[in-house]
Amino acid sequence: MEKKIELFIICLIVICLSSSVVVALPPMGPPRALLGQDVWEIGVDYGYQSTDLAVVGKVTEIQVDPPFVWTEKGKQNIGDLKSHIILGRVGYGISENWDAFVRVGAADADGDLERVYSDGTPPDKYGGFDGGFGFAWGLGTRATFWQDGDVSWGGLLQLTWSQPDDSDITLSYDPAFSGTAELDIWEVQVAIGPTFQLSDGFRVYCGPFLHFVDGDLDISGNTVDAGTEFLLEGSGDVEEESQLGGYAGAHFDVDENTSCFVEGQLTGDAWALGVGVARRF
Repeated sequence: MEKKIELFIICLIVICLSSSVVVALPPMGPPRALLGQDVWEIGVDYGYQSTDLAVVGKVTEIQVDPPFVWTEKGKQNIGDLKSHIILGRVGYGISENWDAFVRVGAADADGDLERVYSDGTPPDKYGGFDGGFGFAWGLGTRATFWQDGDVSWGGLLQLTWSQPDDSDITLSYDPAFSGTAELDIWEVQVAIGPTFQLSDGFRVYCGPFLHFVDGDLDISGNTVDAGTEFLLEGSGDVEEESQLGGYAGAHFDVDENTSCFVEGQLTGDAWALGVGVARRF
């Protein structure tokens, strides 16, 4: 019993400490139903991820006086995007083999942002892309499809939206430039796989998953060149570089009504770590 209490305390410490460190791979948990019919749960999930994203859209430059506007298709790359996400979770057991949950919390974003040119011109690098914590929420469902003894097969579907705070950005070649970048991301994860009951109260799980990202990146700013003011407006759709990944984790009971999970996720261009704790009632 003392060891279980210690594990529970460790999970809470990891969540609290990590959330104090300033879009896509939120934590998922086991791909199977966990609660049982008419059972509620309240918990907290925390995830840390690093990923690369592409942004395809347009860039408009405006000369203020005399007025002149030109627009071109543009692409931005968000490299090594690091994000912390912490979400409170409320779940409900619809049946013995089907759960649903909603989550509300906050996420941040910190990465390398650059504007890429199709003609081979060296990219423009932006500095300061580091949005603090902003609102995040999500919902999902888990189901157990088949169970034989200590092995069960199931799946998970979840959607997460996050909008970190705006970032004040600069431009590497233009010290007069000042601007703002705003990022919001929708993520959908679909996982399927087995869960193995290794002992009373301890399970491991693994399996493949699909990861889809959609969202928007908006950039605005201004600069002065030879006494003339210029405005910059850019907008684009955020896309994932890789959709297929795999994950694995452990899910264990702390006591009769409390459980934790710890997991790792990996795709072709991203990785993430996740941890969660919840209490059933």
